[in-house]
Amino acid sequence: MKLLGKLVVAAAAGAALGFSGMQSANAASMQMVTNGEFEQTDFSSDWARTTNVTGWQTTGNGQFELWNQGKIGSPAIGSDGLGTGKHLETNLDRNEVVFQTFKLLDNIQTSAVFSFDAWSREGGTGKVSVVGSKSGNLLNQEIAINGQNWTKNLFNLSVIGGEDITVAFQGNQNDSVKSPHIDQVSFLVNSKSVPEPASMLGLLAVGAFGAAPTLKKKLKLEP
Repeated sequence: MKLLGKLVVAAAAGAALGFSGMQSANAASMQMVTNGEFEQTDFSSDWARTTNVTGWQTTGNGQFELWNQGKIGSPAIGSDGLGTGKHLETNLDRNEVVFQTFKLLDNIQTSAVFSFDAWSREGGTGKVSVVGSKSGNLLNQEIAINGQNWTKNLFNLSVIGGEDITVAFQGNQNDSVKSPHIDQVSFLVNSKSVPEPASMLGLLAVGAFGAAPTLKKKLKLEP
């Protein structure tokens, strides 16, 4: 039997046994930021001073300032398109830094998409930075504000598997009123595409069926 015929027979046998042949798994998108929408702290007032913000840390006195959307002159529609929700003001009592550190998996692709939404009461700006333990300073620039509406900030970054990433936001050092508010923080990476288990079984089926006639022929030639 010719090689092409062997492959057809093997593929048919693999399908009959439930093997999927040459399929491969799609790269899975992974969200690395914890509590990027700042929703995991309960309060019903216009704003709250709190130390309880899951996933995040801050310099200085360790306190955060969280707001409810639509309160104290903030945009009535939140950055997620809803009329309610919570977000972070980057400057509470002084020029502090709000940050989060997470570890990337080893089995990831080398690109990442980092994004966040920003708004300011008086159009002021702050700073955002992203630092990798292996790749160094990935981002360090001013936060974009479009008037007093929520503005999407999006960056494509190159990362290294297994490194620690720190995302940090810093308000305006002069005035908390001019410091940006942050919401919808996201850091997405994709895992590397790997063959599905069924694909490997399919390949084994091809190998087994292709090798069987050759082995049989060799046995016949032996005295």
